[in-house]
Amino acid sequence: MDIQLVRTVLIILLVIAFLVIVSRRTKENLRWSLIGEAFGEKGEDLLKDAARLEAADLEIRVERGVKTSFLFRRFSKDLDDRVAVYVLKEDLDQAEDILASRPRR
Repeated sequence: MDIQLVRTVLIILLVIAFLVIVSRRTKENLRWSLIGEAFGEKGEDLLKDAARLEAADLEIRVERGVKTSFLFRRFSKDLDDRVAVYVLKEDLDQAEDILASRPRR
């Protein structure tokens, strides 16, 4: 086989693999809806709200901090205390009702 043909086939395979990976991740991320995002003490309150949602048997996802490479870590010190709470889109109305039922402090 010609080396150029092998390169072309490998490039096509890499492009197909990339498209499959990106489309799967995008499809998964479209299932979730952001309930709240906060820093510091407000982030701790948001974690309490997440615990209430979890106690109500809702499927939630909690992200803490912002992932950065080691090169940019010193510039992102303020982002370490970030908290974001996501809920499945089909449970969004129920989650909003649960969070609205009890007033925040």
